[in-house]
Amino acid sequence: MAEAPPRPEYPRPQLVRPRWRNLNGPWEWAPDPAERGLRDGWEQGRPFERRVVVPFPPEAPLSGVGDPDPPPVSWYRRVIDLPREEVGGRVVLRVGACDFETAAFVNGRGVGGHRGGYAPCAFEVGHALRPGPNEIVLRVADPPTWTRPRGKQAAGAFRTPVDYDPASGIWQTVWLEPLPAVSLDEVWTRFDRARGELAVHAVLSEPMDAELEAVLRLGDRELARGRRGTLGRREAVVRLAVPAARLWSPDDPVLHDLEVRLADGEVELDRVTSPVGLREISADAGRVLLNGEPIPLRGVLDQGYFPGGWYTAPSDAALRADVEWIRRLGFNLARKHQKAEDPRWLHWADRLGLLVWSEMPSGRDFTSELVETLTAEWSALVRRDRGHACVAAWVPFNESWGVWRQAERPEQRAFVEGTVGLTRALDPTRPIVGNDGWEYAAGDYWTLHLYEGEGTSGSLSERLRALLADPHADVLPPDQPLGRRTGALPGADPRGLPVLLTECGGIGYLAPDTEPAAHPAFAYGSLPATPAELEARIRDVTTAVADCPDLAGFVWTQLTDVQQEINGLLTFTRTPKLPPETLHALFTAFR
Repeated sequence: MAEAPPRPEYPRPQLVRPRWRNLNGPWEWAPDPAERGLRDGWEQGRPFERRVVVPFPPEAPLSGVGDPDPPPVSWYRRVIDLPREEVGGRVVLRVGACDFETAAFVNGRGVGGHRGGYAPCAFEVGHALRPGPNEIVLRVADPPTWTRPRGKQAAGAFRTPVDYDPASGIWQTVWLEPLPAVSLDEVWTRFDRARGELAVHAVLSEPMDAELEAVLRLGDRELARGRRGTLGRREAVVRLAVPAARLWSPDDPVLHDLEVRLADGEVELDRVTSPVGLREISADAGRVLLNGEPIPLRGVLDQGYFPGGWYTAPSDAALRADVEWIRRLGFNLARKHQKAEDPRWLHWADRLGLLVWSEMPSGRDFTSELVETLTAEWSALVRRDRGHACVAAWVPFNESWGVWRQAERPEQRAFVEGTVGLTRALDPTRPIVGNDGWEYAAGDYWTLHLYEGEGTSGSLSERLRALLADPHADVLPPDQPLGRRTGALPGADPRGLPVLLTECGGIGYLAPDTEPAAHPAFAYGSLPATPAELEARIRDVTTAVADCPDLAGFVWTQLTDVQQEINGLLTFTRTPKLPPETLHALFTAFR
């Protein structure tokens, strides 16, 4: 019996079809430091000597390469055998994520390209396939530049204390999917609680005059069914009446089953299924509301790095386990930080009842390229993930990364404010955090990052009170490396919005089983010497947070250690530094 490939589970849980072929596993791999591959025709049947295990990035040990500093260009090659019944029609080669610029070739023919390290790639390859052996080649370029979104990935020799090893190339599942001539490209929903109505949005692969049918079920019971003609367009909405619906929440993460069918007369063209959580997220009187009721947000910062795989979890079970840890420690929210996570992680957040803030990985140099690449990829990610019940807010910018001079340069501020507007156009159902941490200009929440040991005077409570009294006061003192950062930009007044402390804590501790890092250990403030001192330090911060009546929520830094960062509640190998029940009691004090 053939060994199952790594990460064998279906990779796109929001748009499921029964037919697909997983292409994870060993691929041939070749570094191209001189960038001679295109000139020398590497896409034309040239075997590569080295091997990489897909979908793990070549920097990660589980890839079998384990090179922390790969060249800016590398090549992937695999030959697959296809029976005659799997060729001759429309087939799409999909890559969940590949960082950064990907060119695809099938049997020596170019079949398309993709720019971006986080949104999925899709290449139409049916015309290039043939019965029998087929050669698939990918050329991936990921130069160490900050003019593109790269999140926490270190770029070349430049590495801040909060940067980690990069994750270039393929880092999510590769698969083939046969499709009809016209298919359902996207399905997502909007629930209106007051009207008891679920709007089912469908996007087709091309304009067509056809009929959409949507059926909503809970278990074996059909709740609603509706139809709508597409009227020669690519997008259409089917509205379903769902009175007295059972609503999704962290305490009751119920998912309904949605089936969407595309038909031309009596001929079914395509059919997909999608899990759907019915819920509303809004704000009122400075509080966050879930399904019309205030919910105190108890969040944790999650970097999404995994032992052995870096950006890529070693298994679907590891993704589920991280969500379970977050819930076990008393949190109801994860702020996925500087990474657009694997959809399978969002799937488990949907199923296990974890709210998620989805954040765009930043670049750090404001350039025309950054504006272009971030806008395009952020739009694709919002469209990819807006069907997940767990996603509770969009965060396009963090701490002014890449837009460092908003206060003096109107083009940078316009970029942030314009991205907030673009996000709202793509999804008007969720709150938006325009620039998490400071320098508020636009968005639905006012969020602040406050740590001890940042060269500031006063306690956490005193600093919060000062900012609440004057949003234009300093979050960071002017002599910090980042320069002066205020709570809000001139002309912007966030008072009246929910206020959240979305980074705090960051207290480091070197647990006995902490693996040695290649770079100096980093945390905020001095290191506790014992577990008892660690507990006392965490208690000091959580007590101050719980005693602030103006706060609608907090986010603790952070879930796990990552390489040189040692401020996790868990070690990098997911061992808790304090008893889980102790941590649960500390963090659930905020109500």
